[in-house]
Amino acid sequence: MKVLMLGRIDLFQNRGGDTVQIENTAEELRNLGIEVDICSDLSIDMRGYDLIHIFQLDWIPEIYFYFLKAEKYNKKIVFSPIHHNINEVKRFDDEYVFDYRRISKILFKNQFSRDTFKNVYRSIRDIKRIGPTIYSVIYGFKNMQKRMLEWSDHILVQTNREAEDLKNTFEVDFRWTKISNGVGKIYYENKDYEPKLKLKDYVICVGRIEPRKNQLKIIEAVTEIREQSKEDINLVFLGSYKGAKHLEYTYLFNEALKKNKWITHIDRVSYKDMPSYYKYAKVCCSASWFETTGLTVLEALFCGTNAVASGDRARECLGDYASYCDPGDKKSIRIAIEKELKAPRPLLSDDMRREYTWENAARKTLEIYNCILDEK
Repeated sequence: MKVLMLGRIDLFQNRGGDTVQIENTAEELRNLGIEVDICSDLSIDMRGYDLIHIFQLDWIPEIYFYFLKAEKYNKKIVFSPIHHNINEVKRFDDEYVFDYRRISKILFKNQFSRDTFKNVYRSIRDIKRIGPTIYSVIYGFKNMQKRMLEWSDHILVQTNREAEDLKNTFEVDFRWTKISNGVGKIYYENKDYEPKLKLKDYVICVGRIEPRKNQLKIIEAVTEIREQSKEDINLVFLGSYKGAKHLEYTYLFNEALKKNKWITHIDRVSYKDMPSYYKYAKVCCSASWFETTGLTVLEALFCGTNAVASGDRARECLGDYASYCDPGDKKSIRIAIEKELKAPRPLLSDDMRREYTWENAARKTLEIYNCILDEK
């Protein structure tokens, strides 16, 4: 079996959770004997592949053109939408915007119109996005998203809630299977992690420095904890900047770093070193305004680190293994972090450790591939 995985055109330049998902799923599929290629080029020749696996529904108009080409060559399509709840995204845009997002908030009340406007802005700086963006303005981005769901032979979601959101938002039915994200072998095969910082029992937050990840509110929450407890609690951020995309937010984040010497920011960390940073933290906090599930807190739990997360999707995956917060409420974030700072470290069940691995995700994905190709 020869499979082609397709992602957004900047999949490797601006790495994110989708990059981690694609690379790890592909690696484990190869371990199962499947030939897998990963591509982010719209000009790719699909004719030599048995099956096309496409990733990312939200905000990325070029993905639609992968579908057009796959349909042209009559290819079977598996789709991983990695879809976020539209109401959570709208709340974020209504309550917590910086830079040019302020303009889209004023101009548009409909979230799909806002997303299209943002794509117009982004395409000014990226010529490869201009054609897909113009198409989305003419045809309607929501219409394109609905067609992608309809064209898919099978859809892979990360939570049951994601499937519900897709059906309710786009008013379309489809075949779907829940396949949860996982953690890599480095998180459970090796426990002898060397400390990378001269700190211990700190609060860690992993993700790009951007408003969606909510680092500024986390800083405010930890500041209050330090003031009230009189304890020297350290806060560590791992994540790269987004450059010109978030100038205002980046400025405010850097100002907070200058004022607070108890905050450490590390721009880039190799994947193999990540467990060490989690291991010596007491709490991993993901107070994002919206996520599909929250991969970082899952990785942290496997390293024996307590977790704070936001959103119903994270709750569906993590259950009682985490404390939960409202991303728009500083007090809620503070209370959740305080609770986990005082709590004993987590002991994951064997079922949890078996379920949430990329190896398990790849086995389930291969079952779907085989079923679709058997139908052909």
